[in-house]
Amino acid sequence: MSGPFAEGGPIRPLTARIVRPADHPWPTPATGRHPSYPLDNDDPLAGTHHGCLSTLLDPFSRRRTCDLFPTGLHGRRCLEVGAGVGARYAHWLAGQVGPTGQVIAVDVKPRDVPAHPRLSVVECDLTAPDWPLTGDRFDLIHARLTLAHLPDRQDILARLVGLLAPGGWILVEDWDTTRTDMVLHAPDLQAAEEYTIVQETVGRVFTAAGTDRGWARRVHAALRTHGLTDVHTVMHAESWTGGGPGAHLAATTITELRPALLAAGLTDRQLDRAHGLLSDPDLVLAGHLLYSTAGRLTHPTPTTEKDQR
Repeated sequence: MSGPFAEGGPIRPLTARIVRPADHPWPTPATGRHPSYPLDNDDPLAGTHHGCLSTLLDPFSRRRTCDLFPTGLHGRRCLEVGAGVGARYAHWLAGQVGPTGQVIAVDVKPRDVPAHPRLSVVECDLTAPDWPLTGDRFDLIHARLTLAHLPDRQDILARLVGLLAPGGWILVEDWDTTRTDMVLHAPDLQAAEEYTIVQETVGRVFTAAGTDRGWARRVHAALRTHGLTDVHTVMHAESWTGGGPGAHLAATTITELRPALLAAGLTDRQLDRAHGLLSDPDLVLAGHLLYSTAGRLTHPTPTTEKDQR
């Protein structure tokens, strides 16, 4: 391994001024409304973004699901929360439930979902007071990289738990993105510093939009609070090498957030430099740590008056 972070490698002096916009004021919306998630399923790059997520996380999520249902999902009713563009994981679930099972995929903006006889797609804003799912019960509820971005996530989680059938599992998977010092190896020290500054600013943009970047670590306690049993958490992470799917996801995110990142104080040069680094195999990042937390409903939840109507 070569580079400044290899054993005995030289530490190169910085040759350019690094702009760190830590104190740059974040512009507040003139409308005064609650800040919204900064990524949009209507963005031309949203399909690429969700494709990278699928490549990175679907194999692990499939293993977790299979561990929860060792005899398989045949005949089960599943709810995929925040299905995203393509709803790839929901589509996989639909292939597992057999002719008597059903999968419902919900998203505020479901897009480009391939048809499947066992898959229904529902446009649903989880922050709204009324859901089109009231009265339904599910054997599996899967929410990945969704709840951390929503206001009132604790209340939304409680409502999801209320949709579990007796014996059903909820699987919540979120990244802990509180750490922004992701660089494991870089072409030189300056590149590492520059990328870290961009990553810090990406984190600030999400925080300003209402994301709880440490939510993943609190899901375990939340599921216990809601009375679920067999609560357990498995953590998963891998390194992301420049040019690979993790780095491609990071580059796509930077492009999607470019106006917000510029508004937060970064420059076009900094963003172009980071984008170029993410295609360089000499850059290796520590991928975000995924907290995969599951809990089981062993006793029926009380039926509310609203459910009875």
